[in-house]
Amino acid sequence: MQQLGSDGMRTYVIALGEAVHTKEGAAEAARIYEELIPAIAAEGLNTTFSIKLTHLGLEVDRELALRHARRIISLAATHSAFARLDMEHSAVVDDTLAIYRALRSEGLENTGVVLQAYLHRTMDDLINLLPLEPNVRVVKGAYLEPATAALQRKDHVDVAYDQLARTALTYAKFTAVATHDQRAIRVAADVALEQSSEFEFQMLYGVRYALAQQLVAAGQPVRICVPFGQDWFVYFARRLAERPANALFLLRNLGRR
Repeated sequence: MQQLGSDGMRTYVIALGEAVHTKEGAAEAARIYEELIPAIAAEGLNTTFSIKLTHLGLEVDRELALRHARRIISLAATHSAFARLDMEHSAVVDDTLAIYRALRSEGLENTGVVLQAYLHRTMDDLINLLPLEPNVRVVKGAYLEPATAALQRKDHVDVAYDQLARTALTYAKFTAVATHDQRAIRVAADVALEQSSEFEFQMLYGVRYALAQQLVAAGQPVRICVPFGQDWFVYFARRLAERPANALFLLRNLGRR
């Protein structure tokens, strides 16, 4: 991460791992963040954190996941750090948004949420969140979802992404535009300039790094996702579902930076 910082990149860290189904597994996942946050803060890096709620026991019990998320985000606040709730498959969207709302109602301002453009519901979700002045990350969506829940055609997803990003950049407090799509990046950059938006681009470590460097050279803010841990198989599977070329590119480039 020091090298990324030297290249003008911001970073965010996510602990690798998927859903746990025991209280013990959730506690272990939470412990990783409780050790990671102070360690990274001590390095003085411009780093934020991303949290998967199913990793913290959401599919065991929502209150369990809320307790762990509250503790992690409160710890991040003591280190002046930001920790975002990631978004997962459509079955947990309601619970994820409920936990986000609960955390914000408790005064935890150093957190945000992710919105997936391919879900039919997502524009309504964003509009309903706007009174909170949210910090949102806008993604296209990588989970395999049925047509009843999500758009199936890439061109339809692209249109939905542009619409979601434009709305977030116009009305949200802060927007993380997470994409490697140069067309979508150009559209978002134009909207951000037009609206004087608080925003940044976000990309995966090892994917289209030259593009990230070009954006930084042009004065655009870029934050790179740095996965932490050993559970690489599921991580690569998710990237493959999102875009096969990204996964292959990532595999070729992991050893270069």
